Amino acid sequence: MEGDMTSSATDQLSKRPFEADDKFSDLVLVVEGHKLHVSKTLLMIHSPVFETMFTADFKEKELGEIPLPEKKYSTMAALLEQIYPGNVVDLINNETLPELLQLADEYDVQQVFHNCQQYIEKKIYQLYPEYTVDLILFYLGIVDRYARLHSLRQRLVQLAACIPATKMEQSKRFCSVPVAAIKDALMLRSKAIERSHGDFSKNIREWIKSVE
Repeated sequence: MEGDMTSSATDQLSKRPFEADDKFSDLVLVVEGHKLHVSKTLLMIHSPVFETMFTADFKEKELGEIPLPEKKYSTMAALLEQIYPGNVVDLINNETLPELLQLADEYDVQQVFHNCQQYIEKKIYQLYPEYTVDLILFYLGIVDRYARLHSLRQRLVQLAACIPATKMEQSKRFCSVPVAAIKDALMLRSKAIERSHGDFSKNIREWIKSVE
């Protein structure tokens, strides 16, 4: 069901490597009162933003604890999960996907985009051919917003083009999809209908000629 976390993902929540101090951590991120024990090196490898923060002339460079007052703990923890070793794609779910990508975009974490792309591809494959209108528009709205996910855009536009316009408009996800993506889907659907009508007209003309 859309937005539900898998049992394996839930089990992993209590096993996050950054929730306790260890010999590999040399920095603490403080988010909503929670401490995340992380490695500066790992953050710099995956995020140019963190690399600049820790190597340029910023106050964070010398701090042992860095507060992130405007961030959500659950989203920051989900981001860190994606750069730690393990079968992390299985930890992604529809509920956290939008905020996870937004944070990954802010910190320029390419690995998260790669993992999220794998997740969306997997979900599309698993659901075939029983797609729901809401789910197609949900994923289309997400991939259209990020250039690093555009390799999935055409496939989702094609799936959206199979949806009647009235059903698309009635979906709770309709207003969250960028206008350009909706336009491309409707245009593709319109061209398919025109081709279908053209073939029908051609067959009628050929039949008339055959009976004259």
